[in-house]
Amino acid sequence: MGAQCCNNYQYPEDMEPCEDAEMQRLDPRQINIKYNYKKKQKVMNSSQTTKTQERTKQSAVALKSGGVYQGDWIGNKREGYGILKWPDGSEYQGEWKNNKANGQGKFIYADGDFYEGQWENDKQNGKGSFQSQNGGKYEGEWKDDLQQGFGIETWEDGSRYEGYFYEGIKQGQGTYIWNDGSQYTGLWINNKRHGQGVQIWKNGKEYQGEWFEDFMCGQGSMKWANGCHYVGLFNKDAPNGYGIFKWGNGRSYEGSFKLSKPNGKGKVMLENGQTRFGEWQEGKLLKWFDNQQDVQKENFDVLNLEDL
Repeated sequence: MGAQCCNNYQYPEDMEPCEDAEMQRLDPRQINIKYNYKKKQKVMNSSQTTKTQERTKQSAVALKSGGVYQGDWIGNKREGYGILKWPDGSEYQGEWKNNKANGQGKFIYADGDFYEGQWENDKQNGKGSFQSQNGGKYEGEWKDDLQQGFGIETWEDGSRYEGYFYEGIKQGQGTYIWNDGSQYTGLWINNKRHGQGVQIWKNGKEYQGEWFEDFMCGQGSMKWANGCHYVGLFNKDAPNGYGIFKWGNGRSYEGSFKLSKPNGKGKVMLENGQTRFGEWQEGKLLKWFDNQQDVQKENFDVLNLEDL
């Protein structure tokens, strides 16, 4: 179904607007981190003592924390490789230094989630991967148990994010790819698209420009698969303010928009190159500023970018 103007005027077949019901389903404001990295770290310190300063191996030592440690010791500290298990079923397998997880190791949580990678001072530091039982996965850099630096997040539905993190949230340059192939590439702040970025939807629609807290907001341009093109100001995902809209057949409107509709004074250019000036209110032509009130009125009487 095409966008329709007054007097029953309808766009030609090659101007058929894009169906865009998919927009709401793909609205990234619905996208959240699908799993939280749980603070499951246990107190790993022990009062267990041995007298020798040489590295020794003991079969099983019960700790005051309730855990059982089996592995290498130097003096009264865990040093080398060892396995520490807690009563809730969680366990750490890996390297130790000065009684703390340090080096390569794997922590298995009680619910089956696990982290495997580098450790420093009992915390995930360096490169490592986290695997959730619900299918979510993160591979990349860590600092003090949080994602920090470059990493790749994937979810059970096939969606993925590749980019930078800071203190566990998306921050910096990154690309989010939905499971239908739609994608956003650009800047992120506090887990939201913010700054310059490009979003391409599966139906061919493309936006390039400024974002503010997950909304298209500021200066930008929008292209549709049917050849239509808008350049101008946006607010909360809609053309709002001054802009220029062009149809694929050469017609254009230049002027003020409000929530995707011409609103205020504007200029139109027809296919034959004729220029006319008029005034609109919420997409409805009020008048032309000339003496030809009925000529070409049907072409611009109703214009709403949400129809495209």
